[in-house]
Amino acid sequence: MFHLLSGLIFFLLINSCNSSNTFIALLDPLFKPSPFLSHELWYTSIVSSPSSIIHVYDAPIHGFSATLTPDQVKSIRKLPGVLSLFRDRVLHLHTTRSPSFLGLELETPNPFITNTSESNSIIGIIDTGIWPEHPSFSDHNLGPIPAHWKGQCKIGFRFNHTNCNRKIIGARFFSGGYEAWFSKSETPIIEFRSPRDSDGHGTHVASIAAGSPVPGSGFFGFAAGLARGVAPRARISVYKVCWASGCLLSDVCKAFESAISDGVDIISLSLGSSRLPFYLDLLSIVSYRAFSHGIFVAVSAGNEGPELASVANEPPWVTTVGAGTIDRDFPATVHLKNNVSIHGTSITLMEDDKLFFKYYPLHSFGKFNSSSKFNFSGQLIEGKIVFCQAEGHVARLSLGAMLKRARAIAMIVSHGNVDPNGIVSEPHVIPTISIGVLEAKKIENYILSNKIPRAKVSSQGTISMHAKPAPIVASFSSRGPNSFVPGILKPDIIAPGVNILGAWTDAMGPSGMALDHRRPSFNIMSGTSMACPHVSGAAALIKSNHPDWGPNVIKSALMTTSTNRKHYYDRHKQNSGSLMLISDESTGNAATPFDIGAGHMIPIKAMDPGLIFDLGDQDYVNFLCGLNYTKEQLQIVTGKKFHCSNEQDTWQLNYPAIAVEAERVRHGPVVVTRKVENVNKRSRIYKAKLVGPKGYYKIDVKPKRLKFSGVSERLSFRVVVEKENGMQKRKNLWFGALVWREKGGKHNVKCPIVIFCGKEYLNALKN
Repeated sequence: MFHLLSGLIFFLLINSCNSSNTFIALLDPLFKPSPFLSHELWYTSIVSSPSSIIHVYDAPIHGFSATLTPDQVKSIRKLPGVLSLFRDRVLHLHTTRSPSFLGLELETPNPFITNTSESNSIIGIIDTGIWPEHPSFSDHNLGPIPAHWKGQCKIGFRFNHTNCNRKIIGARFFSGGYEAWFSKSETPIIEFRSPRDSDGHGTHVASIAAGSPVPGSGFFGFAAGLARGVAPRARISVYKVCWASGCLLSDVCKAFESAISDGVDIISLSLGSSRLPFYLDLLSIVSYRAFSHGIFVAVSAGNEGPELASVANEPPWVTTVGAGTIDRDFPATVHLKNNVSIHGTSITLMEDDKLFFKYYPLHSFGKFNSSSKFNFSGQLIEGKIVFCQAEGHVARLSLGAMLKRARAIAMIVSHGNVDPNGIVSEPHVIPTISIGVLEAKKIENYILSNKIPRAKVSSQGTISMHAKPAPIVASFSSRGPNSFVPGILKPDIIAPGVNILGAWTDAMGPSGMALDHRRPSFNIMSGTSMACPHVSGAAALIKSNHPDWGPNVIKSALMTTSTNRKHYYDRHKQNSGSLMLISDESTGNAATPFDIGAGHMIPIKAMDPGLIFDLGDQDYVNFLCGLNYTKEQLQIVTGKKFHCSNEQDTWQLNYPAIAVEAERVRHGPVVVTRKVENVNKRSRIYKAKLVGPKGYYKIDVKPKRLKFSGVSERLSFRVVVEKENGMQKRKNLWFGALVWREKGGKHNVKCPIVIFCGKEYLNALKN
């Protein structure tokens, strides 16, 4: 029997020799090969050999993965019911005080956070596995496993049923696609062939989302205190799909299928997808099927910032998360022999480190990028502090390991435009200070002007609460606009993703380097990979408090209650709000919605948003019709047969953000319609307030007041965008917001508005 959402059959051709490739074939869901032949037998007859089949998919996609020859691919293209063929690919990972920074204190009474509030939510973590013995995954004081759970604990090497408990309620691993792609003879799996994590990334991510409280945590004295996840009583189900050389899409699809059938409420995916049309992107397709099953999918935005239009995971049915800082710092100082002090950050220096007590020779390695080959032959660096300047996204941890092998005593590193302020601390195997670009210039000038440059370094430990105004957007966090659908704002939101403390595997040192023999219980990492599980945990909290809320309602609540303001610490007023806008590390200016989406999430406010923007299957069908998708392409994405009877412009999707290309406004007023639903338990009146710079564009809201007579009532409003009278010059980027303010109440429902010049804007900024 075909599953309700079936519609894809995956034929994966493994690229292990010249005569084979990896392809994906999509079939009409209503196609039946024979009344006398099961689908699995039919698959076997196509590929000629049962051993060629890797995965069989039953739901939400239907089909299998297999190793095939080019001749078989040609035959498959001619088969009835085949809609399309495309290649499989390798995906890569986008690689504590953060709950407190989000306002989720355990000690602070809150009606939305109770001892049992989030214990019925299940978060599916699709990543590198988990280290189950870690105290972050203790099931102490957790009640019975939620009744809707249907999953399993799959045994494997050094992982058995006893490794699951009332916290880790499910665990699976998928390696068939990976092994076939890389060939067992070429790249054998030397990791745990089980859900056990040999990398650390999955363990770290899982603890951020739902780690149990662990007192006395920290990383070698840094970030010491109580570590806990955003939803510490939520349950975890692990789906290991990532191995040493990446994560195969066929395995990821199998993990999605399992997560959906297991009964997870949330899927957390810190992986990158290619920027492709949705009908050509399997992550877009399987995440849509998850949405159709009522599952909230949080995904990382990527670490390709600060380049514009670099954001990954662009579909409107997922929540795409960028990275910001928290109010904690690890200050360190480089003391030059000329009495100049250079300030940076470090998690590998101790406050009483010997490096502080004497000056050491300072050697410049110079600048390096992703194509540079680290070669220290002829460079006498033993016993020296080595100064390095990175350009772009490079393997800085590998550089540190090579310097340690060359017997350098410490490293000073500038991360370039990826981290121009030097805010990212990394767990190097060699004592290291990260500094900003301007500070790097001072050191460079000092070295050039001195025959025997010398320096010493020191750490000031950990500063929390009043370290710096936070958040700011990390420069590495990928940016909008949405390259395929500019009318959909991406990223959706930002969350803590810089210097985040999380649980760690016992199988790998914190740097991931072979010579790193340290085995800490926790590690400090940065990336949108770390930001994503913060949102997954927040979604679990909301879902437990509002079990009838679907994924788009949860997303709307997170976006409309987010903030574009920083917070600062005032010693007299405790943790106080600030009027300062969130800034962009890469420019120092106020962040735009292309950097932060709707803003930085505030989970407590999202529990009670006042109004929500909801979306269903038909809304997305109309949206896809607006992209001029054919009925076959609609079927590929949704798994169902639809006809485009109500096409609409993409910005008309009932999204909690409005993005309009300025070219449209040139030809006349653009009218954007939205509908909101009252989730208050009593009648409310909301008044519209527009915020944003004056001039260039005239923006109006009709009506200016919404009066709700009761809960679940829905009302529509229109936002009209047109040129300001007499204004000849266009503005490349205009952003503001529409805020619906509750009369006599506490709710302020924010919807960001962006007007930009599309490709012209991108080209202008690049030139």
